[in-house]
Order: sequence, then structure tokens, then C-alpha cells
Amino acid sequence: MPPQSPPPLKILYPTHTLDAEQGKLLYREIMDLLDAGIKLILIDCHHIEFVDSSGLGVLVRILKATEQENARLVLCSLNDTFQMLLSMTHMEDVFEIYASQVHFRLVLGIS
Repeated sequence: MPPQSPPPLKILYPTHTLDAEQGKLLYREIMDLLDAGIKLILIDCHHIEFVDSSGLGVLVRILKATEQENARLVLCSLNDTFQMLLSMTHMEDVFEIYASQVHFRLVLGIS
């Protein structure tokens, strides 16, 4: 049996602040991707400078929605502040997190 290829991947690049307002936009974008049948979504957080509790709440809602659709949500390139927020809220084990897109692609075997 040939190796199974990974599902289609969509990479999102949110910028600046992830708060209630930006979170709603990200949520809608991801719901549209799920409706289109995308099963693997990578959020590259390299350009996110600040995440507040509303933004974190939206990420949890997005994670639940992707799981309900049998899809996979992955985060990468978190800055130290975002990483600390996840740690302080005990969410670092809830999300699938990679150090970078390169690391993510290496683990999944995606070129």
C-alpha cells in the first residue's frame, strides 16, 4: 500500500493583534475553509504581536470547530508572549504547535 499523502493544506498569516474583532474575522475565514473541505489548517503566528483573552477564546472555538469537522488545526511560529499565554492558561497541550513552518513540514513530510 503506497504511503498516504497529507490532506490539502491551507496556511493563514494573521497579523498584529488577535483580539475579539480580529478573532471573528479569523473564525469566519476558517469556517469558510472547513465548508470548502479543507482538512488541514496551519496558522503561522509569526506576525501576531499580541493575543488577548478574547483572541485565545476564539482559537479554542476554532479548534473545536475543526475537530467537529474531522479537520486539523495547527499553530506555528509563536512569539514568547503568545507561548507564555498558552502556558499560563494550560493551553499549550491543547493546541498542536510547531516551532516553525519548516518543522511542521518536516514532521508531516510535506514539501
